[in-house]
Amino acid sequence: MSDTLDDTRYLQIAEQAMAAIEAAADAADLDSKRDGSVLRLELDSGDQVIINLQQPTHQVWLASRAGAHHYVWSGRHWCDTRTGETLGAALHRVMQTLDAPPLDLPTL
Repeated sequence: MSDTLDDTRYLQIAEQAMAAIEAAADAADLDSKRDGSVLRLELDSGDQVIINLQQPTHQVWLASRAGAHHYVWSGRHWCDTRTGETLGAALHRVMQTLDAPPLDLPTL
């Protein structure tokens, strides 16, 4: 997976991902808070899932007590730099691990 995005295209695609995650969180009745390039999903358990845009590296980062991962744009999906797992699949897995409502994000 090589990064061929310029800054403008990266921001466009990354912002679409953030908007999709926010919409999925709203649909699952989760509290979400956006501060610039950082989105926090706050779970009833007190856990947080943090999604963070990293413009210098053209990545999206995901962090929770279940682990931290970096994602790059493959041309179709945001894919983990180590495993290839998509961001949508990772968010679904993380939410299950944290016993939280699932997020439906198959396009990420």
